[in-house]
Amino acid sequence: MEIKEILSPEAVVFIPKDETPKKDELLRVVAEVASNVYGLNKTSSLEGLKTRELASSTGMGQGIALPHARSDDYKDIVGIFIRLESPIEFDSIDNIPVDLVFGMFAPNNSSIVYLKSLSGVARKLREEGTQKLLRSTKNPEELLSILTKPS
Repeated sequence: MEIKEILSPEAVVFIPKDETPKKDELLRVVAEVASNVYGLNKTSSLEGLKTRELASSTGMGQGIALPHARSDDYKDIVGIFIRLESPIEFDSIDNIPVDLVFGMFAPNNSSIVYLKSLSGVARKLREEGTQKLLRSTKNPEELLSILTKPS
């Protein structure tokens, strides 16, 4: 499944420096966007993200985080992308603060497609050229275009 299939244009957000959240607040923003754009339950989505973070941080290094959750309540795999102007601590494996965040929610019964989607997002975000382009713009439309452009 390609990013363009799971990421709605309304689910791409830029957060300016003066609104920089802490990690817990960022997870709340991911859940709020999921609620507003995809109709997911904000409370259970936030709990799913927090539960996953307790297992181990989804900060994958290089300034990237992939917070995600699964539930029987979700009908489809959906994504949220947030670009932070000011990086935040995220307990990443390399201790580098995070500024590129791709949240994902998936139904419990979509294991193979979900893992392939998560892997595809991680691969895209790890591309040096993609990171450079994402970090060079604040415009949500441009961010979406960069994320959905074939590699």
